[in-house]
Amino acid sequence: MITPLSEGTFTVDDSKKFIPFDPSKDHLKDRPSSLLVDIVPFLIRTNNDLIVIDPGLGMQSAGGDFMILENIQRAGYAAEDVSIVLLSHLHKDHTGGICYGNDPAFNLMFPKATYYCQQQELDYALSRKDSPSFVQAKLRFLKDTPQLRLLQGNGQINKEIAFEISGGHTPFHQVFTIMTSTATCFFGGDVLPQPKQLQIRFNAKYDYDGKAAAGKRIEYGNRAAKEDYTCLFFHSGKMPMAKVKTGGDGKFLLEKIPAEFPDS
Repeated sequence: MITPLSEGTFTVDDSKKFIPFDPSKDHLKDRPSSLLVDIVPFLIRTNNDLIVIDPGLGMQSAGGDFMILENIQRAGYAAEDVSIVLLSHLHKDHTGGICYGNDPAFNLMFPKATYYCQQQELDYALSRKDSPSFVQAKLRFLKDTPQLRLLQGNGQINKEIAFEISGGHTPFHQVFTIMTSTATCFFGGDVLPQPKQLQIRFNAKYDYDGKAAAGKRIEYGNRAAKEDYTCLFFHSGKMPMAKVKTGGDGKFLLEKIPAEFPDS
């Protein structure tokens, strides 16, 4: 089972404030110098675990409930069922949902889960005290929770989950390959956040190393096509999951994949 857990569409500018965007009434021209992004964490069931990847902003719905928990409940599960939380990197749109509450009285959003991130990524994020890209209070809480496991380099968490440092977007950004009963998933985080980035090649100004990230996108696209991966795109609400093929001209072709649900 692979289920997108969309928190919706937002604009973000250099202030790194994520402002909800409703295309039925909002206009991008009214938000100068802003990017339009979707926020799409994922829920994945393997043979042994229920996994959340990059738990998003931690947004609350109009009723006051956390959107990620509402989405998980729609998929037939509860927060307590989640056994693993994977973090590609620690920007706030990927880590806002790790916990809730007010500093210093935070609570883990997924109280029975083990959380995984790269040691050097955490060190880097904590050193960026004045950067609006990070929520330092939540990162300090994460650092001190006994449920955190710090990763070093490339490796495997278990037989179903592999991790690999990609760099590019942040110095120690990591990507994940996850095996389910029906597919092998590839999550590229913010090195491969949208399917269009496989078809339009460019260096992004928001990346720590734009050239390295652009190169990794090509590498991962070729790997996904060769290995028949299901690619998961964190910043794409319209196509959060896709298969990648290579055309005769060497360009990447995308096939949208529908979400799987618990009874599949």
